[in-house]
Amino acid sequence: MGTGATALAISVQAATWQTSWLRWMAHIFLVLASVLAVVLLPRYLGRLRDRAALVREIGDSAHGAMLATLPAGLLVLAAAWGRVGWAPIGVWVDIVLVSVGALLALWLGLMWSAGLLRGANELVAVNGGWLIPPVMNLLVPLALAPIIVRFPQAAQLLTVVGFAFYGIGAVLFLAMLTLLIARLALRPPLPAQQAPSMWIPLAPAGVLGMSLLQLLRAAQEAGVPGASITAGLIVSSMGLGFGLWWAGFAWIELRRALPSANPGWWGFVFPVAAMTLSLANLGLYTQVGVLEVLGALATTVLLGLWGFVAARTAGMLRG
Repeated sequence: MGTGATALAISVQAATWQTSWLRWMAHIFLVLASVLAVVLLPRYLGRLRDRAALVREIGDSAHGAMLATLPAGLLVLAAAWGRVGWAPIGVWVDIVLVSVGALLALWLGLMWSAGLLRGANELVAVNGGWLIPPVMNLLVPLALAPIIVRFPQAAQLLTVVGFAFYGIGAVLFLAMLTLLIARLALRPPLPAQQAPSMWIPLAPAGVLGMSLLQLLRAAQEAGVPGASITAGLIVSSMGLGFGLWWAGFAWIELRRALPSANPGWWGFVFPVAAMTLSLANLGLYTQVGVLEVLGALATTVLLGLWGFVAARTAGMLRG
């Protein structure tokens, strides 16, 4: 997820500053994200061998929501191939990945929600990972946007599908965010190993506006009646404001309980990438110089974070 989103962030900078070397850099990250997907996918699919264990894992309040990283990762990769990938193959890879990712998102989201209802969960069990199942639905419109532009004859249907998934993600995000705030306010602080999950709300805060902006832009470009990017710009600005506020709030908590570097630190990369993409897209479509510069600075920070976590992960694997 983090590597694919980084490819997207670099591609926005390439479009903003009209530089070919950034475009090639985005291609490199896209290839790397695709290789990682091929390597990691068998580890996810291996869970299908034991259906009973998979059902128990989905119903686990601490770890079940993390399984949603599979469809979320596929959808991020779909959006990256649709926007960064080489034409015409990029859009076809996007179509395959978004079809699989959207179906998995629906199935896993329903299974996870049903598992929560069957269990007797305490409020203390809620953590930031519970936001991942809603976020994966918000990624479907982002992945559909390049397809809408490529096939304008199907634009109206695809736009409706995009808004349907957007509705699922937006409503569930608000519900899960309310639970998370209640847990933080009414129960003891998160344990150190769950502290990185405090950063996860930045992901839907960024994706909420970015997906809407990209869906409306694609619909407008494809000639869908009434489509305008104005609502996308408004929601992106609102999400950006909330995300920056939450980043300050979360940092206060992370300073108290931040664990040493571990693979869980990848949980920082995608939320930062989502906020970076939202800011960079605002700069790209408004052409406000301050936003363009801030988007470039945020992308630089994202690359530094990605490099740091990747280096630590590589060191752990060697060890």
